[in-house]
Amino acid sequence: MTLPPSFPQSFYRALNKAAKKAGISRATFALKAIKFYSTELDKRTAPATTALGPVDADKYAEMSRKVSQTWWSKLSEAERTARAKKAAQGRWAKNKKK
Repeated sequence: MTLPPSFPQSFYRALNKAAKKAGISRATFALKAIKFYSTELDKRTAPATTALGPVDADKYAEMSRKVSQTWWSKLSEAERTARAKKAAQGRWAKNKKK
């Protein structure tokens, strides 16, 4: 087996070791690693992170999540259903315009 010139042998050794440790295939491990790294980069460059800093941005996200959960938990099932239908109709209408 020949290796592509873009990756050194040490890359494949590290990939094999990490994939075996996780108990998944090399391809699955590599894809999950890329998704994880991409998500972390997005978090670092998010407007809230650049404006508030990483620690305060995490606190803001947690606070926002809790406020939203509390608000939604206070709605009745009928209200939640109606809001979900309205949001779905809005998404479909927006997609039809494209």
